[in-house]
Amino acid sequence: MDLGIVAAILLSLFIALLMTENYGYGYWMISRPVFAGPLLGLLMGDLQTGLIVGASVELMFMGVLPIGGSVPPNAQIAGLIGTVFAIASGGKPEVGIALALPIGILAQFLIMLAWNFNIILVHKADKYLEQGNVKRVERTHFMGLIAFFIVMFIPSFLAIYFGSEWVNNLVEAMPTWFMDGLKVTAGILPAIGMAMLLKMMNFKKYWSFFLIGFVLAIYLKLNVLSIALLGLGIAASIHAITKTRESENVGNSLPTQQQDERILTQKDLFKAFLRSFFSMTSINYERYCNLGFCYSLLPALKKLYPNSQDFKEAIVRHNEFFNCHPYTTNAIIGVSLALEEQRAQGKPITAETISSTKAALMGPLSGIGDSVFKATFMTIFAAIGAGLSLDGNPIGPIIFIVPNILLNLFSRYYGVFYGYKFGVSLILKMKDSDVLNKFVQGATIVGLMVTGAMVVNFVKISLVAKWSSGGKEIVLQELLDSILPGLLPVLLTLGFLWALLKNKQAIYWLLGLCFVLGLVGKLLNIF
Repeated sequence: MDLGIVAAILLSLFIALLMTENYGYGYWMISRPVFAGPLLGLLMGDLQTGLIVGASVELMFMGVLPIGGSVPPNAQIAGLIGTVFAIASGGKPEVGIALALPIGILAQFLIMLAWNFNIILVHKADKYLEQGNVKRVERTHFMGLIAFFIVMFIPSFLAIYFGSEWVNNLVEAMPTWFMDGLKVTAGILPAIGMAMLLKMMNFKKYWSFFLIGFVLAIYLKLNVLSIALLGLGIAASIHAITKTRESENVGNSLPTQQQDERILTQKDLFKAFLRSFFSMTSINYERYCNLGFCYSLLPALKKLYPNSQDFKEAIVRHNEFFNCHPYTTNAIIGVSLALEEQRAQGKPITAETISSTKAALMGPLSGIGDSVFKATFMTIFAAIGAGLSLDGNPIGPIIFIVPNILLNLFSRYYGVFYGYKFGVSLILKMKDSDVLNKFVQGATIVGLMVTGAMVVNFVKISLVAKWSSGGKEIVLQELLDSILPGLLPVLLTLGFLWALLKNKQAIYWLLGLCFVLGLVGKLLNIF
């Protein structure tokens, strides 16, 4: 099949539109190879080749998931472009399968650029948030959609139009130090977000719990979910030991005026649900999904805070570091709206309480999203669908996509509504009692322990320097690990925290420092 420029453009536009869903509009899984390959094959008139290539690439990348801050080769575009090459070469699946890895590597490199570009958008949005300019904030957020579309269209068009040889040559021509340097930078940038998160919590008083979370992740290799549950247990134990008679006498039933005290309606929550499908549109290496989370809350916050100054403070508060699986993010949206509603009504809910609650919830809910929804649920149906597709059965893609779409819809919808309901009940029970202080303390404990673990999981930096002494090779990173594993990530994060506390504008030169460390460090073979 001879693909001309018009065909190449049309196919690239379709692929870019399909691929953008992965970050831009909803995370529907329609770009996964097992579904997108057959879809593209159907469009190009060769469904069977699409089924085989899509299923084969899906199985190749089955255990390669972009969880947290990892950036593995992109399975989605590898399956799509691989399908195009297989069909264009006369229906030869082996051609597309063989080219999947270099295509995936090139695409992921450009996606990394989009993540870095979105850092610029986040800082533009910071200025608009300070001004309370909601429209500009929303437009800036959706520029991330354009960025992802462009970085999907460019490699697709170049690969399709110029062919497989060009793709391989381009990947090989890129300086190794430059690509590796950007990967190092991507590992360092989350330290800024972690530092900003620590700044929002009472780190000076509760620093020991940050240390506990860090140690549990480093030495016992506990995941974030386990550490969050352990933190919850510690917070509950402290409360049980120190609770007063007043807290024991808090009523078990909710006040009868609960419905009268609510400001937000079902319509307001439904708006947050719809907006949550764009929670990853401006995802970036510094604060991850911060702007998308803020975007989801904007209409509700506008209603809760008619005073412009209060509104500005609220939207700035929700522009801090945020990272969670998109399917479980909505539970945090619901709880955050419940807390904001009580704060707007004059209840003793501090900004610190809201930030600590978000930090405490994002860890365990991320764990559920990544391990249960992504690594387990998606993988099971992908395996079933791929198995059928390899046999040429067109029902395979359907079996994969239907459960994933239903999971997406139900988890987001019920997450917002039940999160909000739970949050209201929790705060109303704590009203006029010592439980509120205990809740703030507990949320901070869990939040700091989770953040301590996230430093280990998200901040990636290691030294490669080594030398010989007495006939024995000494590796500097191994020497540091023998003293304290994870020492560099925690020092970097705490150093960034110190800079942010000393200077409000430190964020700008810290960003530059991250790129200098990554690129220069790789060029000089330091990292």
